[in-house]
Amino acid sequence: MKLTDWLRREERRRSAFAASVGVSPATITGLCNGTVWVGRELAKRILDETNGEVTPNDFLFEEQLGAAQ
Repeated sequence: MKLTDWLRREERRRSAFAASVGVSPATITGLCNGTVWVGRELAKRILDETNGEVTPNDFLFEEQLGAAQ
């Protein structure tokens, strides 16, 4: 599930989510827009905070997934 979709479904503000995973709201916006790359530690914190619903693979775009196959 994309982070943007999860935030919308859970009615969570980006700023509150950012605080819960220890980054700035701008970082969360960048992750949602695909302009910031997620690192391993942050991906793990997001995975934990979303109870496994947003995975590291959810930050990949279709072009990246196709190239990896």
